[in-house]
Amino acid sequence: MTKRRSVSTSWRGALFTALTATQGGIAGFSAWAAAVRGRRIAESTLYGRLDGSRPGERVPIEDAELITEYVRADVGARHLAVDWLRALAARFGLVVLEVGELPPGGCRKADIERLIAKCVDLFERGGRVSGVVSRSTADGDINAQEADEIVAAIDDGVELLLRARALVLRTQEGD
Repeated sequence: MTKRRSVSTSWRGALFTALTATQGGIAGFSAWAAAVRGRRIAESTLYGRLDGSRPGERVPIEDAELITEYVRADVGARHLAVDWLRALAARFGLVVLEVGELPPGGCRKADIERLIAKCVDLFERGGRVSGVVSRSTADGDINAQEADEIVAAIDDGVELLLRARALVLRTQEGD
């Protein structure tokens, strides 16, 4: 599955796109939020808050979290669930990367073996970064497709490092 790395929209627009991509859409979300979380949000109110037609209205962070939870549960729209976070982060010069869940813990030795394997993998991914940069810059320029390839290779390496970091920290739990 390809990970989405950047979003070229507002965070509200990304929430709107994600929510309307779900099977139930805005109506389904409103029904789910009321039934499962006890949060009543009128469809028309939510629609206006997210589509930009009511720019003065606020979207509470709790509603954004609920929408994210709802979208993540939808197989067809799951990949859009955190695009709003990427858009918000980009607005402030930050980047959001998905690291995912660590494999089940419980064995310090297994975590150390995973860490060693990640270090080996890091050399391979670093080679991919060097290769894509070298190929992309051979003509003295970087086009949009090449930039996407470079960013994807860098993000893969960063994600690997963050997972390795989490493994190191987990080995220290309980000390």
